[in-house]
Amino acid sequence: MSVRDYYLEHFDELPLEKQKHFATRIKYWFKDSRFDDFLAANEPSHDLAAVLANNDYSGVNNLEARRPFFEKYPELYGLEACLFRINRLLIEYDVDLREDFLKIFSLDKLADLCHKLLHDYEAMITLSTYAVNVVGLSINLFGDRIYGLDNRYDRLTRIYAQSLQQKADYIYAYTHIILCMSDYYTKEITGHYLQLAEIIMDHTEPIIKDYYNDISLDMKLEYLVCAEMTHRRNEELRQKIDAECRAARENSPYVIDTRKSEKYNTLSGAEHRNVLYIMSGLDY
Repeated sequence: MSVRDYYLEHFDELPLEKQKHFATRIKYWFKDSRFDDFLAANEPSHDLAAVLANNDYSGVNNLEARRPFFEKYPELYGLEACLFRINRLLIEYDVDLREDFLKIFSLDKLADLCHKLLHDYEAMITLSTYAVNVVGLSINLFGDRIYGLDNRYDRLTRIYAQSLQQKADYIYAYTHIILCMSDYYTKEITGHYLQLAEIIMDHTEPIIKDYYNDISLDMKLEYLVCAEMTHRRNEELRQKIDAECRAARENSPYVIDTRKSEKYNTLSGAEHRNVLYIMSGLDY
Protein backbone atom coordinates (compact mmCIF):
# COMPACT_ATOMS: atom_id res chain seq x y z
CA MET A 1 0.00 0.00 0.00
CA SER A 2 1.27 3.47 -0.85
CA VAL A 3 1.80 6.00 1.93
CA ARG A 4 -0.87 8.16 0.34
CA ASP A 5 -3.41 5.35 0.50
CA TYR A 6 -2.44 4.56 4.08
CA TYR A 7 -2.94 8.14 5.23
CA LEU A 8 -6.22 8.39 3.34
CA GLU A 9 -7.40 5.19 5.01
CA HIS A 10 -6.42 6.48 8.47
CA PHE A 11 -7.30 10.13 7.88
CA ASP A 12 -9.97 10.16 10.60
CA GLU A 13 -7.35 9.15 13.18
CA LEU A 14 -5.38 12.37 12.69
CA PRO A 15 -5.99 15.43 14.90
CA LEU A 16 -7.99 18.16 13.17
CA GLU A 17 -5.02 20.46 12.49
CA LYS A 18 -3.07 17.58 10.93
CA GLN A 19 -6.13 16.70 8.84
CA LYS A 20 -6.28 20.26 7.56
CA HIS A 21 -2.57 20.28 6.77
CA PHE A 22 -2.79 17.00 4.89
CA ALA A 23 -6.01 17.95 3.09
CA THR A 24 -4.78 21.30 1.79
CA ARG A 25 -1.53 19.80 0.46
CA ILE A 26 -3.36 17.03 -1.36
CA LYS A 27 -5.90 19.48 -2.74
CA TYR A 28 -3.50 22.06 -4.15
CA TRP A 29 -0.61 19.85 -5.14
CA PHE A 30 -2.66 17.22 -6.94
CA LYS A 31 -5.69 19.37 -7.86
CA ASP A 32 -7.69 16.80 -5.90
CA SER A 33 -11.21 17.78 -4.81
CA ARG A 34 -11.86 14.91 -2.39
CA PHE A 35 -11.35 17.13 0.66
CA ASP A 36 -13.42 20.10 -0.53
CA ASP A 37 -16.39 19.28 1.71
CA PHE A 38 -14.14 18.58 4.70
CA LEU A 39 -12.33 21.90 4.31
CA ALA A 40 -15.58 23.79 3.77
CA ALA A 41 -16.92 22.37 7.03
CA ASN A 42 -13.78 23.40 8.93
CA GLU A 43 -13.35 27.05 8.06
CA PRO A 44 -10.97 28.67 10.56
CA SER A 45 -12.15 31.32 13.00
CA HIS A 46 -12.14 34.91 11.78
CA ASP A 47 -11.03 36.18 15.21
CA LEU A 48 -7.69 37.62 14.12
CA ALA A 49 -7.19 39.48 17.39
CA ALA A 50 -7.13 36.22 19.33
CA VAL A 51 -4.58 34.69 16.95
CA LEU A 52 -2.41 37.81 17.04
CA ALA A 53 -2.50 37.94 20.84
CA ASN A 54 -1.07 34.43 21.26
CA ASN A 55 2.64 35.00 21.75
CA ASP A 56 3.43 31.83 23.67
CA TYR A 57 6.51 30.71 21.76
CA SER A 58 7.69 28.39 24.54
CA GLY A 59 7.19 25.28 22.39
CA VAL A 60 9.33 26.30 19.41
CA ASN A 61 12.43 24.35 18.43
CA ASN A 62 15.83 25.82 19.28
CA LEU A 63 14.12 27.98 21.91
CA GLU A 64 17.13 29.28 23.79
CA ALA A 65 18.81 30.61 20.66
CA ARG A 66 15.56 32.15 19.41
CA ARG A 67 14.29 33.57 22.68
CA PRO A 68 16.30 36.85 22.45
CA PHE A 69 14.80 37.56 19.05
CA PHE A 70 11.23 36.72 20.05
CA GLU A 71 11.80 39.14 22.92
CA LYS A 72 13.21 41.73 20.52
CA TYR A 73 10.19 41.29 18.22
CA PRO A 74 7.48 40.40 20.76
CA GLU A 75 4.60 40.35 18.25
CA LEU A 76 6.34 38.11 15.72
CA TYR A 77 5.04 34.73 16.89
CA GLY A 78 1.39 35.74 16.95
CA LEU A 79 1.81 37.78 13.77
CA GLU A 80 3.11 34.80 11.80
CA ALA A 81 0.06 32.73 12.79
CA CYS A 82 -2.25 35.65 12.02
CA LEU A 83 -0.81 36.17 8.52
CA PHE A 84 -1.13 32.45 7.86
CA ARG A 85 -4.79 32.61 8.93
CA ILE A 86 -5.49 35.58 6.64
CA ASN A 87 -3.75 33.89 3.73
CA ARG A 88 -5.56 30.60 4.21
CA LEU A 89 -8.97 32.22 4.49
CA LEU A 90 -8.29 34.22 1.35
CA ILE A 91 -7.06 31.28 -0.73
CA GLU A 92 -9.28 28.49 0.51
CA TYR A 93 -12.48 30.31 1.48
CA ASP A 94 -12.38 33.51 -0.59
CA VAL A 95 -12.68 35.47 2.66
CA ASP A 96 -10.60 38.64 2.60
CA LEU A 97 -9.77 39.84 6.13
CA ARG A 98 -6.88 42.07 5.20
CA GLU A 99 -8.71 45.28 6.07
CA ASP A 100 -9.88 43.74 9.37
CA PHE A 101 -6.26 42.91 10.14
CA LEU A 102 -5.10 46.46 9.42
CA LYS A 103 -7.54 47.73 12.05
CA ILE A 104 -5.57 45.86 14.73
CA PHE A 105 -2.10 45.95 13.17
CA SER A 106 -1.38 48.97 11.00
CA LEU A 107 0.24 48.84 7.59
CA ASP A 108 3.00 51.16 8.81
CA LYS A 109 3.70 48.85 11.74
CA LEU A 110 3.86 45.82 9.47
CA ALA A 111 6.14 47.62 7.02
CA ASP A 112 8.44 48.73 9.85
CA LEU A 113 8.70 45.18 11.23
CA CYS A 114 9.46 43.65 7.82
CA HIS A 115 12.13 46.24 7.04
CA LYS A 116 13.72 45.77 10.46
CA LEU A 117 13.81 41.99 10.02
CA LEU A 118 15.31 42.28 6.55
CA HIS A 119 18.13 44.37 7.99
CA ASP A 120 18.65 42.18 11.04
CA TYR A 121 20.80 39.42 9.63
CA GLU A 122 21.27 37.55 12.91
CA ALA A 123 17.53 37.56 13.65
CA MET A 124 16.64 36.32 10.16
CA ILE A 125 19.14 33.48 10.39
CA THR A 126 18.20 32.42 13.92
CA LEU A 127 14.43 32.81 13.65
CA SER A 128 14.51 30.99 10.32
CA THR A 129 10.99 30.10 9.13
CA TYR A 130 9.30 32.40 11.65
CA ALA A 131 10.97 35.42 10.08
CA VAL A 132 10.77 34.14 6.50
CA ASN A 133 7.05 33.45 6.77
CA VAL A 134 6.26 36.89 8.22
CA VAL A 135 8.17 38.67 5.46
CA GLY A 136 6.98 36.34 2.69
CA LEU A 137 3.31 36.44 3.69
CA SER A 138 3.51 40.22 4.10
CA ILE A 139 4.86 40.48 0.57
CA ASN A 140 2.09 38.24 -0.77
CA LEU A 141 -0.73 39.94 1.11
CA PHE A 142 0.37 43.58 1.29
CA GLY A 143 3.41 43.95 -0.97
CA ASP A 144 1.67 46.26 -3.41
CA ARG A 145 0.71 48.59 -0.54
CA ILE A 146 4.02 48.80 1.29
CA TYR A 147 6.72 50.83 -0.44
CA GLY A 148 9.72 48.71 -1.31
CA LEU A 149 8.23 45.45 -0.05
CA ASP A 150 7.07 44.13 -3.41
CA ASN A 151 10.65 43.30 -4.42
CA ARG A 152 11.86 42.09 -1.04
CA TYR A 153 12.13 38.46 -2.11
CA ASP A 154 15.36 39.67 -3.71
CA ARG A 155 16.76 40.78 -0.36
CA LEU A 156 15.38 37.72 1.39
CA THR A 157 17.22 35.51 -1.10
CA ARG A 158 20.46 37.46 -0.71
CA ILE A 159 20.33 37.26 3.09
CA TYR A 160 20.13 33.51 3.06
CA ALA A 161 22.50 33.10 0.14
CA GLN A 162 25.16 34.59 2.42
CA SER A 163 24.57 31.93 5.05
CA LEU A 164 23.88 28.87 2.96
CA GLN A 165 27.36 27.46 3.41
CA GLN A 166 27.21 27.84 7.19
CA LYS A 167 24.37 25.87 8.80
CA ALA A 168 22.43 22.91 7.51
CA ASP A 169 19.85 23.53 10.24
CA TYR A 170 18.43 26.44 8.27
CA ILE A 171 17.40 24.54 5.15
CA TYR A 172 13.78 25.04 6.20
CA ALA A 173 14.32 28.80 5.90
CA TYR A 174 15.54 28.44 2.33
CA THR A 175 12.76 26.10 1.28
CA HIS A 176 10.16 28.33 2.98
CA ILE A 177 11.21 31.25 0.78
CA ILE A 178 10.24 29.07 -2.17
CA LEU A 179 7.02 27.96 -0.45
CA CYS A 180 6.09 31.61 0.13
CA MET A 181 6.81 32.41 -3.51
CA SER A 182 4.35 29.66 -4.47
CA ASP A 183 1.80 30.97 -1.95
CA TYR A 184 1.96 27.57 -0.30
CA TYR A 185 1.58 25.37 -3.36
CA THR A 186 -1.27 27.37 -4.90
CA LYS A 187 0.69 29.25 -7.60
CA GLU A 188 3.30 28.31 -10.16
CA ILE A 189 6.68 29.95 -9.60
CA THR A 190 7.65 31.80 -12.78
CA GLY A 191 9.75 34.67 -14.08
CA HIS A 192 11.93 36.54 -11.62
CA TYR A 193 10.70 34.50 -8.67
CA LEU A 194 11.82 31.35 -10.44
CA GLN A 195 15.28 32.86 -10.96
CA LEU A 196 15.51 33.65 -7.24
CA ALA A 197 14.28 30.16 -6.35
CA GLU A 198 17.00 28.68 -8.54
CA ILE A 199 19.62 30.65 -6.61
CA ILE A 200 18.32 29.15 -3.37
CA MET A 201 18.32 25.66 -4.85
CA ASP A 202 21.84 26.08 -6.27
CA HIS A 203 23.12 26.68 -2.75
CA THR A 204 20.88 24.19 -0.96
CA GLU A 205 21.89 21.07 -2.87
CA PRO A 206 25.59 21.11 -1.86
CA ILE A 207 24.61 21.53 1.78
CA ILE A 208 22.34 18.50 1.68
CA LYS A 209 25.15 16.50 0.08
CA ASP A 210 27.78 17.67 2.57
CA TYR A 211 25.63 17.21 5.69
CA TYR A 212 23.41 14.42 4.41
CA ASN A 213 23.41 12.23 7.51
CA ASP A 214 22.72 15.17 9.82
CA ILE A 215 19.70 16.47 7.92
CA SER A 216 16.22 15.18 8.72
CA LEU A 217 14.07 13.45 6.14
CA ASP A 218 11.51 16.24 6.54
CA MET A 219 14.08 18.73 5.27
CA LYS A 220 15.23 16.49 2.43
CA LEU A 221 11.68 15.84 1.29
CA GLU A 222 10.78 19.52 1.44
CA TYR A 223 13.83 20.11 -0.74
CA LEU A 224 12.48 17.56 -3.26
CA VAL A 225 9.10 19.29 -3.31
CA CYS A 226 10.86 22.60 -3.98
CA ALA A 227 12.84 20.87 -6.71
CA GLU A 228 9.54 19.89 -8.33
CA MET A 229 8.33 23.50 -8.15
CA THR A 230 11.56 24.81 -9.71
CA HIS A 231 11.73 22.11 -12.41
CA ARG A 232 15.01 20.63 -11.19
CA ARG A 233 16.05 17.01 -11.23
CA ASN A 234 19.20 16.14 -9.33
CA GLU A 235 18.95 12.40 -9.93
CA GLU A 236 21.87 11.47 -7.68
CA LEU A 237 20.36 13.26 -4.69
CA ARG A 238 16.82 12.18 -5.51
CA GLN A 239 17.83 8.51 -5.69
CA LYS A 240 19.73 8.76 -2.40
CA ILE A 241 16.71 10.25 -0.61
CA ASP A 242 14.46 7.66 -2.26
CA ALA A 243 16.65 4.83 -0.95
CA GLU A 244 16.61 6.28 2.56
CA CYS A 245 12.81 6.59 2.50
CA ARG A 246 12.39 3.03 1.24
CA ALA A 247 14.60 1.79 4.08
CA ALA A 248 12.54 3.89 6.51
CA ARG A 249 9.38 2.10 5.32
CA GLU A 250 10.68 -1.44 5.66
CA ASN A 251 8.95 -1.98 8.99
CA SER A 252 6.41 0.83 8.84
CA PRO A 253 3.44 1.67 6.59
CA TYR A 254 4.76 5.24 6.34
CA VAL A 255 8.13 7.01 6.41
CA ILE A 256 9.76 7.23 9.83
CA ASP A 257 12.97 9.06 10.74
CA THR A 258 15.13 7.54 13.45
CA ARG A 259 16.83 10.92 13.96
CA LYS A 260 13.53 12.04 15.48
CA SER A 261 11.96 11.08 18.80
CA GLU A 262 9.00 8.71 18.93
CA LYS A 263 6.41 11.49 18.99
CA TYR A 264 7.56 12.53 15.51
CA ASN A 265 7.18 8.99 14.18
CA THR A 266 3.54 8.38 15.08
CA LEU A 267 0.86 8.64 12.40
CA SER A 268 0.19 12.22 13.48
CA GLY A 269 3.75 13.22 14.30
CA ALA A 270 5.02 11.98 10.93
CA GLU A 271 2.23 13.58 8.87
CA HIS A 272 4.36 16.56 7.77
CA ARG A 273 7.13 14.27 6.55
CA ASN A 274 4.79 11.89 4.81
CA VAL A 275 2.67 14.40 2.96
CA LEU A 276 5.95 15.81 1.61
CA TYR A 277 6.94 12.27 0.63
CA ILE A 278 3.65 11.92 -1.25
CA MET A 279 4.16 15.29 -2.97
CA SER A 280 7.78 14.49 -3.89
CA GLY A 281 6.70 11.77 -6.30
CA LEU A 282 8.63 9.06 -4.48
CA ASP A 283 5.48 7.38 -3.14
CA TYR A 284 4.80 4.74 -5.77
